[in-house]
Amino acid sequence: MISIPVSATSHARLTRAARWLCILGYVILAMVFSGSALSGHRQAEAILKDAVSVQVPVQLDHIEESRRKGRVSHTYQFRYQFVVDGVARNGEFSTSEDNAAPYLQEGAQVEVAYARADPSRFERMDRLQGQKSLGAVLGRLSVGVVLLGVLVFVVFLLLTRKLFVVRQPASASAA
Repeated sequence: MISIPVSATSHARLTRAARWLCILGYVILAMVFSGSALSGHRQAEAILKDAVSVQVPVQLDHIEESRRKGRVSHTYQFRYQFVVDGVARNGEFSTSEDNAAPYLQEGAQVEVAYARADPSRFERMDRLQGQKSLGAVLGRLSVGVVLLGVLVFVVFLLLTRKLFVVRQPASASAA
């Protein structure tokens, strides 16, 4: 890894700046994660409070292949369509290769719930059930925020201990 030698004074300033930048980045990302998790929970509650559930056929749209470290993984993209009051609603979702089997069968269907008052708000029932419980959402969020904290700390250490290092004083050569 590249190391940039700096004076002790500069290293102290860079450490202070890195600390504040990492704290600020952590707070912003934690707020974004929290907002996303809580908005998903609010959407699930809003749909399920006045929900109509329908079984709709699901179709494979395409398969994405990714290669990483010699391993190949596939992500299956599915789509579905249903009609409410003469208006077609289209949805899509993706899943891993391991979880795709039920949707690949002949005549596969997915359960979709939509809000009776606003049919444009819909989602797969299994996803809504996972976001319905505030306790489960907060549990996943807390794990995510702790892992984010660890990641930010590692970034701070890399910046202050590996990238910017204190310049060692030149040793006097013996003559």
